[in-house]
Amino acid sequence: MVKLLMEDDLNRRLVALLLKDGRMSHAELAERLGVSRPTVIDRVKRLEADGVLNGYAARVSPASVNKSTVAFVAVRYKDNNEAIEQRFIKALEDEPDILEAHTIAGEDALLLKVVADTPAGIAERLRRIRVLGLMVTTRTTMVLETHWEKAGPSPFPIEATVKKVKK
Repeated sequence: MVKLLMEDDLNRRLVALLLKDGRMSHAELAERLGVSRPTVIDRVKRLEADGVLNGYAARVSPASVNKSTVAFVAVRYKDNNEAIEQRFIKALEDEPDILEAHTIAGEDALLLKVVADTPAGIAERLRRIRVLGLMVTTRTTMVLETHWEKAGPSPFPIEATVKKVKK
């Protein structure tokens, strides 16, 4: 059902506007899209119900809360135990400075995005991750500079968004 919703050009344009500004009013969305406010309200409700729009949140600058040091941490399990892994992932979710967790393919099992105030703060969070997991090892990549982050993927097909390079 989600695929059908996102094949509709109006829905794609609506999602694109909300990606830029999730606080945009229904009235402004309707004006920009050239449709009625009730149409926008119905479309937004359907996109929410079908899981296209997963929610709305403020994006907090890590530097504004003194957590501008960012690292990506690859986690590897020493043993394969699904129940222990699931408890570990749930425990990680409760850690406020772990912003993302992804199961990945390859030698590592998880990839985490971690923030802290300093590199020493990252080291402390790594110790915490290892205590939570007991049977895990970590490999860390420190971020030197973040150029940009996106709120989500484009709702448009790649062909419609990438400019053709002239040969």
